[in-house]
Amino acid sequence: MLTCWRLGTLPEYEPLHLRAWAHTLGYRGHILTKSRSYSTTYAALRADRAEHVGLDSMPGTAADGHWRYVGSGHTPGAALLAAGVAEDIATNREIARQEISSSPEKVIT
Repeated sequence: MLTCWRLGTLPEYEPLHLRAWAHTLGYRGHILTKSRSYSTTYAALRADRAEHVGLDSMPGTAADGHWRYVGSGHTPGAALLAAGVAEDIATNREIARQEISSSPEKVIT
């Protein structure tokens, strides 16, 4: 990084913007960029990893590669808890407002 920083001050290397890329040691590519002729595919790596971990050969297990949206928000029970918490917060704020307005000399810090 120090070399990138130092070279970044030289006029002949100014177009390379080495100081802006010093944190990457001068590497300006994406971390997932790689040559297909040199390396393997990520699908092949995932398949080999699944085989190594044993997900493909464990009886009674299934791998499902499909996802679907099932909804968002609270479950009914969690919605009741969230409403209770919101009600408690509102009550505490109202009590604090009443206390502050009834005795102006009290300062809450």
